[in-house]
Amino acid sequence: MASWEYKVLKYKLRMKGFDYEQIEQDLNDLGAEGWEAFSTIAPSYGTGQAVELAVAVKRPRL
Repeated sequence: MASWEYKVLKYKLRMKGFDYEQIEQDLNDLGAEGWEAFSTIAPSYGTGQAVELAVAVKRPRL
C-alpha cells in the first residue's frame, strides 16, 4: 500500500486576478521534485467570487 505525502499551495486573488504564471512555475518546480497536482479548491464568499485558490499536490512518501 502506497503512503503519500501532501502539500497545499495557496494563492490569493490580486487586483488583476490570480498570478497564473506563478502558479504554473510552482507546479513545474514541484513536478520536477515528483509532486503531482490532484485537486483544486476555490472557496467563494459573498457574491460568489473566489478570493483564494488552493492546489493540492501529492507524491509517494520516501
